[in-house]
Amino acid sequence: MYYKVSRDPIHSEIFLYPLELLAVDTRPVQRLRQLSQLVGAEWVYPGASHTRFAHSLGVMHIAGLYAERLFQEHAKRRIIRLAGLLHDVGHGPFSHQFDDVVYRRMGLQDGHDEHRERILLELMPIEMFKAYEKISEPRKKEAIRRDLQQTMGIEDVTVESLRMLMQQVNEVFKGEEKGAAEFNVVQGPLGADRLDFLLRDSYYSGTTHFGVGAVDRIIRNSYLKTKDSKPILCYHVKVLDQIYTSLFGRFMMYKNVYFHKTSRAADLMIQEILSLVYKPLRFAERVNDLEKFLDLTDQALFAEIKFEAKKIFEKYRVNDENELESSDLDEDEYNLIEAYKILRRLETRDLWKLIVEISFTAEGADPYVMSVGIVADTLQKIRLRLEKLVDSKEVPDEDRRMLRKLLDDFEVVFKSDTPYKLSLVHPQEFINSNVFLYEPQTDTVISLEDYVKNYPAYKLLASNLVQIVRVYVTEDVRDLLTRYSIVPNVKLQLTTRW
Repeated sequence: MYYKVSRDPIHSEIFLYPLELLAVDTRPVQRLRQLSQLVGAEWVYPGASHTRFAHSLGVMHIAGLYAERLFQEHAKRRIIRLAGLLHDVGHGPFSHQFDDVVYRRMGLQDGHDEHRERILLELMPIEMFKAYEKISEPRKKEAIRRDLQQTMGIEDVTVESLRMLMQQVNEVFKGEEKGAAEFNVVQGPLGADRLDFLLRDSYYSGTTHFGVGAVDRIIRNSYLKTKDSKPILCYHVKVLDQIYTSLFGRFMMYKNVYFHKTSRAADLMIQEILSLVYKPLRFAERVNDLEKFLDLTDQALFAEIKFEAKKIFEKYRVNDENELESSDLDEDEYNLIEAYKILRRLETRDLWKLIVEISFTAEGADPYVMSVGIVADTLQKIRLRLEKLVDSKEVPDEDRRMLRKLLDDFEVVFKSDTPYKLSLVHPQEFINSNVFLYEPQTDTVISLEDYVKNYPAYKLLASNLVQIVRVYVTEDVRDLLTRYSIVPNVKLQLTTRW
């Protein structure tokens, strides 16, 4: 079959087949070249500047390895590979930060995954047909027609036939609700998405010791079995150690790269920028207009904020933000200038500073619920200490003025962060995803939870969820906070059991 090869530092060579080549040469996919894979981590790990485009090719590759192992039908293999390629097309600028601010404010609770459906069904068929019409090479056009015929049973390449193709791709993602094997191949606990980002992100971050995983062995020992009359994804019990190794690597990458304290400082600053410009830059309108959405990329957004700030400077005939009087600005102008100030700080790596970090585990409970209370309690203690010092005559006048300002601007200066909870190996993740272990000798399908009950060594590593709670300051007042012992010394050791 007709194909092209993409050279890749992680997988060596990635083959792209006709329909995949057609999808790659569209604006929604090419746009992924302009979205950072790791966002805030770039401020800590300089090499981590790779893109969602490269990651998407890698996911397609690993999904293809799974598909060759598990499915005989050409159509199934092609659909799964396309799902891997297109899984991230719904991402906005700065990826998960856009999810947490913009998509959430718009009511898209599933963020880029929810927005992806519109792009697949409304935009991709049109974009793929445009790409097809531009092809001048007869051999390539014929290969695309043949691939479409083998995949969909349709010979004519039209917008409608390509829409039917995208509907099949979208069905893979809808399979999450019922734990379908096809979905788990792409985005399950050991799916192509996670396996690629572990290998790729650790490589570019310089932390390859965290991203080690026996991908080939895990895939080679995957099976399709039947449970409750439905096909499910299973893994041979003999690769459980390799599964644990991959999951441990994932845990270490989240702990040391994705949720690194400085990575999260940059992430939070970007979230603040997105929140400030949400209204003045008409995010909701531009997300809903898919053509406009394609222009929303990382550096394009930063450039737009600078451009809008420059227009404000010119309007008020000043040279920079320091000469502006906030009372002269309307709400949109004020928010744009505040976003511009944060952007300028990012450009000099003048990041928010960590003052409190608390990590705790919870067995049999969701630690996020506890984290909300811990954050509130910590901030309240800081506030009460500030109030006491402001009223104290023992504090020098200059320090008291600074402390009063911190108290007056409390919500602006003190920022809390409770990122996603972490797990090493949590059986519930596999149960929720409908992923199981398999013992070929007895032809038995068994849940991870039931299997580890008989092996204490595995159980020691399972079940705990780890939550990180942090408080940052937007101004570097750490010396002042330390001088007056304002930050509480929190030592939390908490385990909640059923």
